[in-house]
Amino acid sequence: MPAPYLRPKDNQSPYTLVLDLDETLLHFEEINDNEGQLSIRPGADSFLKLLSQYFEIVIFTAGTEEYADWALSFMDNYSCITHRLYRQHALPFNGYYVKDLSRVGRDLSKTIIVDNIAENFQLQPNNGIFIKTWISDPKDTCLFDLAPLLIKMVKSGIADVRD
Repeated sequence: MPAPYLRPKDNQSPYTLVLDLDETLLHFEEINDNEGQLSIRPGADSFLKLLSQYFEIVIFTAGTEEYADWALSFMDNYSCITHRLYRQHALPFNGYYVKDLSRVGRDLSKTIIVDNIAENFQLQPNNGIFIKTWISDPKDTCLFDLAPLLIKMVKSGIADVRD
């Protein structure tokens, strides 16, 4: 088995929240070869700030490192992100970049992934929370709606998030 992607935890929370980037936290639309529009999902910055109090936050994107780091720099609370994983950490499979949580190096019973493409977490479907794809809806409330559920799980001391 390959070495885990992440070094041992230095965060006090036993729980890890793995978040997809594109169409989960933000959306980039290319207008032409030299221009594009980056939009941040409503509540994304608040979500990161709030959930970082309860979880180790890991961004796991199928995007390239250069693009993801650039896009995250536009978020107010990107400093709440503990780790970043990129395309080279995902496994290409049937047209998707599968995010194998077993390679992240965290206890799967305490790890949740939130992604807008269920196929991305197909290797650990019981760890996944499918979130509606976000492109530009300014009235979207998905992250606001999800945060209380995640916090409740942590506060209840749930032994296995897959249950």
